Amino acid sequence: MIRFIRSVLMAGVCLASSVFAQEKIQFRIDQLLGNMEDRQLAKQLGQYRQQVITGIEAWCMEQSECNPELLSVHDLAAFVTIINKNDADIRLKMLFDRVLKKFRDTEWGRKILNHREVFLEDFNQWCVTRSLECSSGRLSEELLANYMHQWNPDSQALQAINSQNNDTGPILPEPYWSCYDFINDKDNTVRYGWLYWRDVRIFIDPEKAKAKKGPLVYYWHGSNEDWSQIYRVLGHSVIDEIVSEGGIVVAPHAGAPAALPWYIMNPATTGLENDYYLADQIAACAEQLYDIDEERIYSMGFSAGGIQSAAMGRLRSNYIAAIASYSGGQLPWFSLLFSQAPDNYYRAYITYGTRGEDKVPLVEFADTSESLLGYLEWRGFHEVMVCQQNRGHTMPYRSMRQGWEFIKNTRYQRLTSEQTAEFKKAWVRRNEKSWCY
Repeated sequence: MIRFIRSVLMAGVCLASSVFAQEKIQFRIDQLLGNMEDRQLAKQLGQYRQQVITGIEAWCMEQSECNPELLSVHDLAAFVTIINKNDADIRLKMLFDRVLKKFRDTEWGRKILNHREVFLEDFNQWCVTRSLECSSGRLSEELLANYMHQWNPDSQALQAINSQNNDTGPILPEPYWSCYDFINDKDNTVRYGWLYWRDVRIFIDPEKAKAKKGPLVYYWHGSNEDWSQIYRVLGHSVIDEIVSEGGIVVAPHAGAPAALPWYIMNPATTGLENDYYLADQIAACAEQLYDIDEERIYSMGFSAGGIQSAAMGRLRSNYIAAIASYSGGQLPWFSLLFSQAPDNYYRAYITYGTRGEDKVPLVEFADTSESLLGYLEWRGFHEVMVCQQNRGHTMPYRSMRQGWEFIKNTRYQRLTSEQTAEFKKAWVRRNEKSWCY
């Protein structure tokens, strides 16, 4: 009863703030659509106005403060694309997030959040056994909230999963295709399906990799660049250090146009998972061929690559232990994407330059970086270093090594229900001299 009363009180507060946020969102959408020169596109986006409002609300839920004035027409188009491509699942996720927000600060709510997939599977089965219409278009908040109150976090299905994952370690994928030995400092063609392959520059000492359990490090390059950007970001010294301990560094070639090199950035392709299937194949083959330290898999990148690294933290949280996002961050529509392992609270190193100077068309990296920080703070438990620097959209060379130093000893761990029973604020540090130059 106490839990229910507290939930009702929290729901009242959330409702008031939600109404205010929705008014700001509606105003911003109308402002953007009204100022568009392409009236045909404005009409098309306007047809999905309510869906976009719901999607932006999901983004606001993950932020300490809702700032829809930061949104662009590009963002609206991305929300429409994602919702259209996976309408039922996305709508259910948004509804789930909206309802759970009222209870997420309770032990019960966090247990549901950390086991969302099991909860939704149980919910769908509950609907079937009661002949209820639970399709996303007809599903109400009241029905979902009612089931949340009934759901047993200690169900047999959940206990079975917990017993399988008592080590709380990473869950590596199986190879999609045959694995072939990695060749050092060459473009390796990595096949991850019948008609899918990509060149990846790989740095490895095969003998050391087989003799030692070293880390696997992904580097994702920025827009209008190629894999060789890694030399200017990490540099030979960091690459050599990783390889000398038996580690493997991989720098994928882009699979999309140079201006938007990773699928997550383009509203037309953001629902495609090619980049992540490629990352899966690399991880699976690295484990199969060289027995890597599977608890030390990291993602790093600058600019578009920094955004891609943030996406890896969500979409490949089954095995990513830490990320470094240099002038990257996250885009608003990331809120529509499902996290593989919500109970993985990875470490993050975030840098960005001067607001108004560290930017490219359509992206202000101070805003995207702070949005990523807002998401990590909303989740709690993460350890984060934030470096705000006096620069434009240029690489902070001295901080590149510091990013690696901050994440390199992080070991993957998913927190148990007991560890998340009491909410713990994210440990966020800013501009510490030892980590930020």
